[in-house]
Amino acid sequence: MRSCIAVEKNGQPNENALIKNQATKKDTLVSQENKRQRGLHSTSCLNPKPVYIRPKSWKNLPGELGKTFNFCRTRDISRDPHFVYLRQAVGRQRDFKKVRRDLINPFFQLCLSRHDLVTGIIELDLEAMATELSKMWIQNSATEEQYLVECKVTISRISRFIEEVMIPFGFAYVHAESEHDRKKNGLTWDNINGFWYPKILVLTDEFYRVAGANIEKINIQREQQLTFRNAGITDENELITLKEARIRKQKQIFKRAWNARKQNTSARRQRNKLGKMNLDDRKYAIAMTLASSIQTCELTVSDSKEFNKLVWSRLYSMNVEIKRPPIIPI
Repeated sequence: MRSCIAVEKNGQPNENALIKNQATKKDTLVSQENKRQRGLHSTSCLNPKPVYIRPKSWKNLPGELGKTFNFCRTRDISRDPHFVYLRQAVGRQRDFKKVRRDLINPFFQLCLSRHDLVTGIIELDLEAMATELSKMWIQNSATEEQYLVECKVTISRISRFIEEVMIPFGFAYVHAESEHDRKKNGLTWDNINGFWYPKILVLTDEFYRVAGANIEKINIQREQQLTFRNAGITDENELITLKEARIRKQKQIFKRAWNARKQNTSARRQRNKLGKMNLDDRKYAIAMTLASSIQTCELTVSDSKEFNKLVWSRLYSMNVEIKRPPIIPI
């Protein structure tokens, strides 16, 4: 292979040519602005101490869940003995670095705020989660006042935290949706950012215990919220207090009674109207009403015989004095 370094006649390298060649390489590296050079960029964390602020438009978390959320804001979860007990079991020899320890508290608050208490599921949107944690308190040295500023938390940092802390220490497990996900322990490949991340995360009782919750009270609140959901009082991922549930249930009862009253009133008016007609006119009026329902796809009828049976059935249900149709001999 031909060398790119010039040599003298005695076989020794030309020093001037060597220096010129090195300078050319250096200039080439500097000109590539889209590539960082080793040792010239900062490797420090962009947001060493993130903060989670629950949106003001969201309602306060009710019951034991709200108490746990507020308790997380006043303590250092990273000092919990749970991390010491499982340190060697998960393959660690030392404590977490301070950057990771400072992420535990806000991430726990984020999970308590975003998850569905009934199922314990968090539908992971790593970009949204990173955005919500991209805040940090900064103190002004002159006035000694603190300001909340935007400071980026990367998506990869959240993904690594879930993969190296939440799952190994038993705070959550991954719910796999397909066989392809199970091959990677339930992780889903992110084509945009280029790494695996859990798509659906399920929080465990160990998470609530380390967060400071009373497990018995949490389970009671979970069963209560499940009852509200089964009764149609709440929607999915919605948490309400017992007082709010009673108000909504009362409104449901009033609404159901009002709808029944409207239906009874409408049926009574139609019954009075049909009472003044003969049998043929009654059947025709009922047939016209049913035909409009068929046009709006509220009813489906296969043939004329079935439609005729439906007309007679509706007439009987109206409690109008009618006689059965005469049997025509064949």
